[in-house]
Amino acid sequence: MEDKAPLSFGQEALWLAEELVPGLSAYVLLAGWELTGPLDPQALQGALTAIVGRHELLRSALVPVDGRPEQVVRDCGPFELRRVDLRDRDGQEQDDAMAGHLAGLTEKPFDLSSPPLLRGVLFRLAAERHVLVLVTHHIVWDGASDVLLRRELSELYAAEVQGRQPELPELGAQYADFAWWQREEAAAALEESVGYWARRLRDVRAPELPADRPRPALRRFTAGFCQIAIPAGAVHGVTELARTASVSPFVVYLALFDVLVARWADQPRAVVGTPLAGRGEPELENLLGYFVNSVVLVAECDPELTLSALLAAVRTDLASAFEHGDAPFHHVVERINPARDSSRHPLYQVAFQYVAGNEPLRLTGVEAKEVSERLLHRSAVTTEFDLLAEVREDADGEHVLNLRYATELFDVGTMDGVARAYVEMLDAAVAAVDPTLARLAEAAVSLPAAGTRPPASAGNGPHRTEPGGGAPAIAPRTELHGRIAAVWAEVLGLPEIDCSASFFAMGGSSLMGALLVRRLGTELGLGLELIDLFDSESVDGLVEFLGLGSPSSSPSPAAG
Repeated sequence: MEDKAPLSFGQEALWLAEELVPGLSAYVLLAGWELTGPLDPQALQGALTAIVGRHELLRSALVPVDGRPEQVVRDCGPFELRRVDLRDRDGQEQDDAMAGHLAGLTEKPFDLSSPPLLRGVLFRLAAERHVLVLVTHHIVWDGASDVLLRRELSELYAAEVQGRQPELPELGAQYADFAWWQREEAAAALEESVGYWARRLRDVRAPELPADRPRPALRRFTAGFCQIAIPAGAVHGVTELARTASVSPFVVYLALFDVLVARWADQPRAVVGTPLAGRGEPELENLLGYFVNSVVLVAECDPELTLSALLAAVRTDLASAFEHGDAPFHHVVERINPARDSSRHPLYQVAFQYVAGNEPLRLTGVEAKEVSERLLHRSAVTTEFDLLAEVREDADGEHVLNLRYATELFDVGTMDGVARAYVEMLDAAVAAVDPTLARLAEAAVSLPAAGTRPPASAGNGPHRTEPGGGAPAIAPRTELHGRIAAVWAEVLGLPEIDCSASFFAMGGSSLMGALLVRRLGTELGLGLELIDLFDSESVDGLVEFLGLGSPSSSPSPAAG
């Protein structure tokens, strides 16, 4: 018998994002290692099979039932570790062949209804030299899962080659238990947190970064990458500054990134999104899965403000964010109801995260060197943000700044300048005693000048359309209008609808929109995606989009 459970709130948001833009490779996560030594591929495959067997989520199908997604645990059998033998090629040919396979791994959309939601390929470059690449979807994975994978793969591989039982902690719960708990016990308590964020962000407008090109209509950006090392002196200075100000290094790095964003956008505030871990319960510590939640942080960057004052403000904002960090991000978006804009991530376009260290992969008898970043930069992935900045601490204690940016908006040289400007600002922050933000901004001499600043769009502000608005409903003009309107009204639970009114202004949510699009497909044979509803919003708009405005152009009723 199949075990079923709802998706967690965080998973539901990613499922809706996939419905909006199917196959968005911004949610494809990649890890890779160069392996030197006498590797046992069969033992490696056995270890990966054990991981998939241990964590039900990896072998769960995520399928819609009556428009609402559920996770259904299935038996997937042995894990398929694809092997590619490249020993007959030279160095460059090997690199080109791996790049081609990587593009296929990252470009091929995950079928969320077909587990396991983990892919693997093992490249053999020489007798004792391999490259292992694992790819998964964010809907079953987060940063803590990365750490757990390395621990479990190390122990399970050792157990396989040594012929013993693995020594791993028992799992007291599975991810489905967490999803049920969220729905049945935590949902009511989340209302207060959703209300907090709705009040906090209702009138907040994310500043528009000066782009090198106008923004395209669809937010499906090709990802570009820029990486720069943070000098050891700056790292030491940040540590000391954090200790003096009684904050974490993350607060220091984030605050200075806020100053950079505000200076670059020529705005008095920075609006930046960041992920929170979301693993507060001990039962969740050893589970692979998607537990993170996004929060939006707002920093007032008055040039006369001192760095110590900004650090205190960022610390307070973060503490409040942690206190209300259980509010599902897409529920906050639904409550605020911003204008639907398929060219922008809702509420913020710039994100920042800090990753403190990483778990090395330790395979018995084999030297494993992490090459995830290098492989990711050569793969074909997209980005959902205009800019994602990450400060990462490597295993050897060195810190690097990684930028993932939208190549449709920014040139390589622009991102190069942004990265160098951030390091310049770090150097200035640790060299002076409590400098003003104006002084820090002046230190960022490499920050590029404003490029093409796109005109402000309706997507920057809150949605002001109110349901009904006191106007009488406009009756359907054609049979097709009427048939769509009937499904529309049933999904919204309304006796009738105005064919010219917005689905979302009438109380529709993204999840209800996904249900509507599916029903219009199965019942009326209309080939639509969720993004079409976001762009069109009304019955009239959808009919116009489909080019079926005349009575004679209505489709035949769906069979059954």
